[in-house]
Amino acid sequence: MNTSQFISATLALLALNVAQAAGLVSELKATARDGQVFLTWKEAETPEGATFNVHLASSPIADVAKAARIAHHVERHSARDWWEDPASFKKGEPHGKPVGFRIQNDGERLDPAGGLFVHTVRKGARGKLFFAVTCSDASGKEDTQIVAGENSLRDGVVAEAADIQPIWQGKGAPTASGAGKGKPLWLNLHAKGGVVGGMEYLVFGDETMGWREGLPFKFSARVQGDEVLVRPTDRVWINRPHKEAGDGGTPAIWTFWFGYNSKIYDRKLMAEGVPTNYTERRNLWILDWVWRHYQPDTNRWYCSGGSMGGCGTVSFAWRHPELFAGLHAHVPIVSYTYLGSKGSATRLEPSCWTGTIPPELKTSEGVPLLDRMNGTKFAAEAKSDLPFLFLVHGRQDSSIPWQNNPPFYRALAQARQAFAAYWDNGTHPTSGKDAPADVKAWHERFRRFRLDESLPAFTHTSSDRNPGNGDPADGDIIGWINRGMDWKEIEDMPDRYAITVTADYPGLEYPVRTDMTLRRLQRFKVKPSESLSVRIGNAAPVSIKADAQCLLTISGVNIPSRNGVRIVVGRSF
Repeated sequence: MNTSQFISATLALLALNVAQAAGLVSELKATARDGQVFLTWKEAETPEGATFNVHLASSPIADVAKAARIAHHVERHSARDWWEDPASFKKGEPHGKPVGFRIQNDGERLDPAGGLFVHTVRKGARGKLFFAVTCSDASGKEDTQIVAGENSLRDGVVAEAADIQPIWQGKGAPTASGAGKGKPLWLNLHAKGGVVGGMEYLVFGDETMGWREGLPFKFSARVQGDEVLVRPTDRVWINRPHKEAGDGGTPAIWTFWFGYNSKIYDRKLMAEGVPTNYTERRNLWILDWVWRHYQPDTNRWYCSGGSMGGCGTVSFAWRHPELFAGLHAHVPIVSYTYLGSKGSATRLEPSCWTGTIPPELKTSEGVPLLDRMNGTKFAAEAKSDLPFLFLVHGRQDSSIPWQNNPPFYRALAQARQAFAAYWDNGTHPTSGKDAPADVKAWHERFRRFRLDESLPAFTHTSSDRNPGNGDPADGDIIGWINRGMDWKEIEDMPDRYAITVTADYPGLEYPVRTDMTLRRLQRFKVKPSESLSVRIGNAAPVSIKADAQCLLTISGVNIPSRNGVRIVVGRSF
């Protein structure tokens, strides 16, 4: 072979290598806006199990070893909008026609056969950003071949950190800023398996919102009637069938509104991962954006849900008293334990761990997962005024073990937190179905509260029923706590507090006695161990003392009739 032939053969071999490398990822492009970089590429058909990696550097990437890998296990054809495919959510469902993501307001959809990755620009990033995309086979072996202009950017993209903006998916123009100004906000959490239709917004999360950055999520936010209705979705793509979930098996999993293992993308690696509250972080991001864009009244935020949505109401919204004024949870898990024939902690196993959750397993917050998800423990230890919580449970609910509920009710009462509970002998789908009308009305009543208005927490109410010791056969089969308790005509002044307390429901026998703890006091501030005077109805004033936490409890309140009784508290009479 002469020199000319050798050079020609070498060039041909190089061209072949380039063609092979470019054949997997080609025409890589980058567009920057709203603090994110949107990478798109053409993608050849890749073998089953193959995934993609994204690398980032401050100069053109010729060697991935000199760049930072910012994403891995990016699925094949990642430009496909899997939210539009029924098979993503339901086991055995046939696939729908592939459609691409819409990544610009009122823009065209991407080619669903292509690739997409969205990078959130880190704070402090300077100059141009350069990206490269590589492919790994099913064993994880990465092909590090780089072809400038094909799977690596020749020219970087200028981008800077900024607030992420959701991408409008609805028809016509996006909802105008301030559309919900001054209106209440209602966060409605769906049950397991539920996927909200007609979701107006698409977001690609940052590295704190999922097992990798760039994971897409959708939510609905709209002005409906006289409120801002927000409906997020508890779904995340893990790029593998979630076979360990007995009622799952799909790659778009539910997380019980908490989160999941940081290495959920690979079942074999989950024992090395950490249960992380990714879903809660997403919900907080959504609420923050809705607050800034829709401008709802921050004193009137509410949350409700049934089944898994009720679980999220208790595990998420109830833990954010700075945000929510009132809650309604229908058949929720209140504590994730191994009590009962089907321990509720098993609900966390498929997404958070590889089997039975050990007591010492810690979350990313540094606390044991079973403690973190134990509502009874949280109620007992809470130092703040928690949102008023309405609860409905069923003793024969095989999905929500009854054994957790009586201890939770008692912990709320012991902590003097505001709540009302109703239970019957129902199953998961029938609990509360035949509840009295006044109990069914709780689903609207939870939206009567305000963060800037005080309220009473009732305990030891004489009309309460006995929930028993946790055995489904012990205690009152149908019963309630604080049913019919109400109040009106609050005066919350610097030197005087007054409230009319009532009790009323069909068949209630008077008088009703209760202990009342004042919560969310606004102008009437109480000092630790301060002595005060209280007058109940026409009775003579008596002296009471605040506790070390500044809580003021008025014991032995007697409600003689449905007209209620006026209670006045002051520093002197």
